[in-house]
Amino acid sequence: MVWTTQDRLAEARKRPMKAEGTLYGAIKSIADVARGADLDNETLLDRLVKNESLKPETAKRHLALISGFGAVNAGIDQTYEILLLVRSLPQTYAYIDGAKLLVETRRLAEVAFVTERLAKTDHIMDSVRQGLADGAGGLGLWTAYEALGERHATIAETNPAPPDHPYVNQVSLAYTLLTFSYSPLIGLEQVGEDVPKGDALLTWMGVWKIIGSVMGIEEDGLPDTFDEARQLWDLIIASPGYGYSDEGATLLQALKDHVAAGQKAETPIDLIGEHGDKAVLELLKPRKAGS
Repeated sequence: MVWTTQDRLAEARKRPMKAEGTLYGAIKSIADVARGADLDNETLLDRLVKNESLKPETAKRHLALISGFGAVNAGIDQTYEILLLVRSLPQTYAYIDGAKLLVETRRLAEVAFVTERLAKTDHIMDSVRQGLADGAGGLGLWTAYEALGERHATIAETNPAPPDHPYVNQVSLAYTLLTFSYSPLIGLEQVGEDVPKGDALLTWMGVWKIIGSVMGIEEDGLPDTFDEARQLWDLIIASPGYGYSDEGATLLQALKDHVAAGQKAETPIDLIGEHGDKAVLELLKPRKAGS
């Protein structure tokens, strides 16, 4: 059961990414030996079973979900790529800890920041999804560990924060996961496209739960179903961690400028304004000093 109260959410916001009891910690236990070996999904799960980091029945369940992911992903892949840009990324700027971290690391000051981050995010998410869509022989789990798990751990280590409020915390990670798993499904509905149903939806949510565990998110931050994801989303956006920040507004404007600059039309279309999360766009409108 995911977090259901603001008190539990507030406590989770104090906790950093987790190794114990997660796939991040399990894979880390074999990473030094396996690094460079390009372990496929089935082999990696098998090794985790052999070193007793994962129960055989859990590994079997994970592999079954991964084996069914390709068909589900193929049905929404192209629209998902667009929604990643116009919906998911702007939403990440509305969680204050994540937005502040991006600016704290001075990445925003770099000339190529937006272009670079977009390219990197798109490449990572595409590689992870494709690596899981390839089934047992894909490299999705290992890619997720290196590009999401280890990357967040490195960011946390090199950008110290108060012990009781790490920038990379359980809630910021869980919210980020929802922007890439749950929110695009809402976007699909809004543009009139088919959304996975029944077993397909359970497969989609199940694989994203696996990805979340590889990111070091504890069990209570990982929804099993679409309904649980919606409840967790509603809880997070009603919490103090979600809201306006100068950093978030600046990041959103930089993204909108980038999207406009990439169009050939004399009057660019505001794709984020048309297809993004209207609540986020309203929330992150630039404010006058002192307001």
